[in-house]
Amino acid sequence: MPNLMQILIIVAIALHALAALFWAGSSMSLARTGAVGAEMLFPRQMGAALVAVLTGGFLWSALHTGGFGPYEMILAFGALCAVIAAGIQGAGVGGSIRKVKAGGDESALRKRMTGAYRASAGLLALSLIAMVIARFV
Repeated sequence: MPNLMQILIIVAIALHALAALFWAGSSMSLARTGAVGAEMLFPRQMGAALVAVLTGGFLWSALHTGGFGPYEMILAFGALCAVIAAGIQGAGVGGSIRKVKAGGDESALRKRMTGAYRASAGLLALSLIAMVIARFV
């Protein structure tokens, strides 16, 4: 029978993977579609980003408190990429959505959102690659 900590780790891994998959997948889709639908998905994406970062932090504290070897270095790189992606989306997409709602030039702002999604999608892809590579180091 697994103990409580094992159950918490399993739940955290599941939540981390699901949140990260939604966040990365929807960012990649919005990057390809010119940010069409960003207004609806942006709050959900930022919620998923928060869940991914919080669960990642919990998993780090539960599983990587010993040293800082190659495994942790690769994971830290992936985590840094994800945090930067969240910042890009928050500033680039969130700010643009607010300006569109205030009556700004939608065409120019949509291009800005698309650029932000492209940059963040690339960073989130690097995060995913880092998690996979770290597993086999």
